[in-house]
Amino acid sequence: MKFFIHVYLIGAVSFLFCQEAFGQSKFALSATAAPFLRHYKSRVEAILPDPNGTGTLTPQVLESKSSSKGYWIGLNGRYSFSPKWSASTGLWYGYAGLKTSASSSRSHYFSIPLIAGFQVSESKLSPYFSAGALWNLSVTSRVRIPDFGTFNFKSDRNTSRISPTIGAGVIYNFAQRLSLIAQPTFTYDIPRHNLNIHAYQLGFNMQLMLKL
Repeated sequence: MKFFIHVYLIGAVSFLFCQEAFGQSKFALSATAAPFLRHYKSRVEAILPDPNGTGTLTPQVLESKSSSKGYWIGLNGRYSFSPKWSASTGLWYGYAGLKTSASSSRSHYFSIPLIAGFQVSESKLSPYFSAGALWNLSVTSRVRIPDFGTFNFKSDRNTSRISPTIGAGVIYNFAQRLSLIAQPTFTYDIPRHNLNIHAYQLGFNMQLMLKL
């Protein structure tokens, strides 16, 4: 994790030094805050004892559904190829919590976004669209089950890492260098090829951006 943080800091410093060479309008820094609602659904086929108590092993389908709430916060560096097109990356921290009658869980993780942005016009208020992906680093989860205790889990190397994301909203320019981006977003987790799991997030991304 320290390696990725160092890479991010080096990139941010590079943005600051490059602005003199390429012009002040091309680079920007922004802070992101994005609450989201996450939906998860899995379907697994397994050979289990007959639920009627006969002791016979029979094929059964196990299904699971859940919804959790969470948020993203992070910092971004942005480069504008033109007045309308841009690309950004950064480092985001994510948190999600889920509570049911049988258990409660908390998960936290870091992600590196790589997102392209497009604004329709250069006016003070303009429609804004984005598309890209999140590279998710390892996820740490803590699950508490009454009468059993608390269990900690950490994703392994085979866990899905890539989550495509799209968004559509507006960008509002308060001043020449200060802007606000607000957009609903949809993010989908690409599952491993051998797992029947579907997980997606509906979020609302807010970015306060300072042009350098």
